[in-house]
Amino acid sequence: MKGLVLGVVPIKRGGTNMQVAVEQKELFLKKVKELCPDCVRLVDMEGTLENGILWSYDQLASAEAKLRQEGVNALFLPHCDFGCEEVVGRLGSMMGLPVLLWGNRDPLPVPGARDRDTQCGTLASTKCLQRYGVPFSYIINSDVESAKFAKGFVDFCAVANVVKAARRMRILQVGSRPQPFLSVIYNEDELLRRFGIEVTPWSSTSLVADVQKVLAERGAEVDEGVQAYAAKVNCDKMSIEAQRTQQAIRIAIQDKVKATDSDGVAVECWSMMPRALGVGACQVIGMLSDLGIPAACETDVLGAITAVLLKAATLDRESLFFADITVRQANEDNTELLWHCGPFPCSLQHPGSKPWIAPGGQGNFELKNGPITIARFDMLEGKYYLFSGEGQAVDGPAKGGTYVWLKVDNWEDWEEKIVFGPYIHHVAGAYGNYSQILTEACKYIQGLIPDPMRPVKKVLG
Repeated sequence: MKGLVLGVVPIKRGGTNMQVAVEQKELFLKKVKELCPDCVRLVDMEGTLENGILWSYDQLASAEAKLRQEGVNALFLPHCDFGCEEVVGRLGSMMGLPVLLWGNRDPLPVPGARDRDTQCGTLASTKCLQRYGVPFSYIINSDVESAKFAKGFVDFCAVANVVKAARRMRILQVGSRPQPFLSVIYNEDELLRRFGIEVTPWSSTSLVADVQKVLAERGAEVDEGVQAYAAKVNCDKMSIEAQRTQQAIRIAIQDKVKATDSDGVAVECWSMMPRALGVGACQVIGMLSDLGIPAACETDVLGAITAVLLKAATLDRESLFFADITVRQANEDNTELLWHCGPFPCSLQHPGSKPWIAPGGQGNFELKNGPITIARFDMLEGKYYLFSGEGQAVDGPAKGGTYVWLKVDNWEDWEEKIVFGPYIHHVAGAYGNYSQILTEACKYIQGLIPDPMRPVKKVLG
């Protein structure tokens, strides 16, 4: 995770009480510093604007200069009181970034006293943003100590992180797609022109040469990797030569990701590597995920893009997995098997599972129970969609390879959505509920159509 920079610009009305506004600013600045995820850096207006608050048109140039100098990726515009819709609209339009609006809920009115009228002002600001054509996110007018505000703020950080990932993404394509996999074809020109997503090809020949070089020149590093992995996974069925080659593949891909500044990887895993190197890259994909590098099987570039977006939505809380949608459980109509031949990260293993690896490099274990979001970035006829759906990982019949049983509300609805979406059998998965975050992010990514399995709220929190 390369980090998100969030600009916090408190807003007040020109003629309202400055002391009250400063008290509010201090209150929510303290709170957002407590809530701020580790991968997020806050930039406020202290030392730039009087009392660190924006209320006047003539302050906009200073605020913009500070935000651009700090390289902010998104804006949080909390209202100290009624606020000033003019500066909110203008600043949002000038910066062209994801914007979050919220105001602290007012206390009971005091007869004869002037209320802050925070809710009233935020409603004016939201209309002004719409006048300027600025997309924005919103948290219901709520107390600064409320669970709604806490969840909404962190969720907006995740939304902005998805947008940041989408706007500067690079995918490393390792080898060409397997010949039968027509379903994973993509339009490289459209990805670059529409979304700025750049694909860097790395030929199979170059990969093999780099792996052989790692084996020849970095033996100690390879052996260290073998020992570390064998401490977590039973490798008895795999020869030591195959284990060393597997680690060399992982090291070579890591090096190439760093050299190309890539955010994700699409790997030709089983069609070329077993022939050229004697072992598949199945568990290498799981290793990369555990190292924070989203990876997809079978040279599925759109799948790798999905994984990068979903990882950004998690704020790097946990590793992802990349799966096939395969079969319904025979006696459970709403439970579906998410499976693949062995690429899931072992950090997600079920507590009752004992991971082992097959001679060809395929992992064998079940994933843990818990809430899961699956997602798919896909396209047809020049239109791009982002599907997301939420379910529950549950216990189910044992299966070879890596797998997890996903229970949903109505699988027939899900199958219809995937078939006509248009999507394929490949999905990225993460533990947690991220459908709203992915859907909200689409409003800031021009040309990407959100397609959640179930409707999501328009407000955060």
